[in-house]
Amino acid sequence: MRRAVVVYAGLLAYGSLYPFHWAPRSEALFGFLLHPGAAYLERGDLVQNVLVYMPFGLLLASWWAERHRYWPGLLLAVAAGTLFSIAAEVAQEWLPARVSSAADVAMNLLGTLVGALLAGLLRRDTLSGARLLAWRDAWFPRGAIANTGLVVLALWLLAQTSPLIPVLSPARWRYSLGPLYYQLHGAMQFSPVVLFCLACNLSALGLLLRALVKPGQRWRVLHGTLLLTVLAAQVLIDEHRLGLEEVLAAALSLIMVVWLGRLAPTRASYCAMALLAAAMVVYELAPGVGGWQAGRFNWVPFRGHMRSLVGFTNILEFLWPFMGMSWLARQASAPARHHVIALGGGALLAAAMLAMETAQLYLPGRSADITQVLLPCAGWAAPWLVEEWVLAHPRA
Repeated sequence: MRRAVVVYAGLLAYGSLYPFHWAPRSEALFGFLLHPGAAYLERGDLVQNVLVYMPFGLLLASWWAERHRYWPGLLLAVAAGTLFSIAAEVAQEWLPARVSSAADVAMNLLGTLVGALLAGLLRRDTLSGARLLAWRDAWFPRGAIANTGLVVLALWLLAQTSPLIPVLSPARWRYSLGPLYYQLHGAMQFSPVVLFCLACNLSALGLLLRALVKPGQRWRVLHGTLLLTVLAAQVLIDEHRLGLEEVLAAALSLIMVVWLGRLAPTRASYCAMALLAAAMVVYELAPGVGGWQAGRFNWVPFRGHMRSLVGFTNILEFLWPFMGMSWLARQASAPARHHVIALGGGALLAAAMLAMETAQLYLPGRSADITQVLLPCAGWAAPWLVEEWVLAHPRA
């Protein structure tokens, strides 16, 4: 857990100090704490600050709660997250491209607090955690390996529901249902590519659930519940819209899951991996919207993901499929082959993603980004690293 905290702190520092163009500061040190900086912030910025600090708070609270009681760990996590945020904002005073503000610190504090509170749901010595984990134990096996599969589901769900802000307004509902209405009336374009990618991903998700839940549990019911939750989120969550592609993809995935669910577990896992790979290949090689873009490869990690919720969602969309693919590969293969599959699969994945990103230089409306290579590699590596940790700590 300590290593995870250090790695995530490094990512936060990278995101906070990018693009690293330093210059003499023009304002008083700590002067940003006296003004909210509202002129520079939008709601998306505030929500993003909360979301990116939530994992930090969760990791900190979980780490300190391993050696101490949960509530002192929560307070330490919030204090550490706040100090880290203030330090990052102070450093930004030497970055002309960044704006320090008290609003950033407040949202980062809130994100750390929410994440630390979520850590309480993962502990059996809290009332809410005991109830949630009792439900979890009824459906899923115990242990870090199963928890890694649940993280895949959580990343997928967060990618579909970010920024987690419900809007209960008839005007909002009309706007969110607009694409579905106009597509049914032929007034808006329907995308077969989007339908194919969504259907593959949702079907693979169902098969991953089958491999994850305990024998005898109604995994198809859980899969259908998740699909209904996501479809409802497109209507209720801000910045989301429901299209015909989403509805048809959910229906097709239910049919695919019934059909493929009859296969043996190992074959079903391989089918899920193939579906995830097919969705990514089609997505990567499909032309985008608009004309030709500048034919340069962006070699700066996360360069286009720093300042928007779209970038945050894109990170999740490139993490969960490859993490799920890796987890399924581990489940379907013999333990003696795990090291070969982990290393060989990672190298093959990196080469394939690099090749597809390079191909985007020659596709209209697309651009090549090294981030789209690093994220799949990180997602692939995560389950294997968890396995190494389990082997090193057999009693954990």
